[in-house]
Amino acid sequence: MISALRPLEWGLLGLAAALGGLMAVILSSLGDEPQWLPEPSARAHLSATLPVAPSVPLDSLAATWQAPLFSADRRPDRTVGQAQVSSLANLTLSGIMITGNLHMAMLKQADGRALTVRLGQTLPNGWRLDHLTPQSARFTLDGRTHTLSLYAKRLPPPSTRPPTSLPREPLP
Repeated sequence: MISALRPLEWGLLGLAAALGGLMAVILSSLGDEPQWLPEPSARAHLSATLPVAPSVPLDSLAATWQAPLFSADRRPDRTVGQAQVSSLANLTLSGIMITGNLHMAMLKQADGRALTVRLGQTLPNGWRLDHLTPQSARFTLDGRTHTLSLYAKRLPPPSTRPPTSLPREPLP
């Protein structure tokens, strides 16, 4: 059957054999050895000296975080414990999750960002989630308490029209 091949088929068979041989050479990683640079001499390492940063006492750098650098109204960063927000007016209770060992309230801030807090945890503004029910969350701060409740959608009032009834027709 091989003798019955036409010249075009012999050419394609030869091309397939050549490509197969090329693939074998590529896969055998022939000629893929790395070309390493020569190792530098030991004298080159000794002649190069690295500059050392000057040592400055920490007290002399205090002005960098206390004084204005680029703007005159720059102030030191506030710590988390000294947050000045004293009310929960900008928060809305959007959900409550109560499972076996997880009690969590999901809040929505006025700018639309979500905030979650577990029972006993403190919000960034200092309010602590003290009590949680399926409909409300109670927060405490310095002896004050504030309760947020879930927004309950109201159903429309019942209709005053009588219900629709079908006409009575005799059975055939």
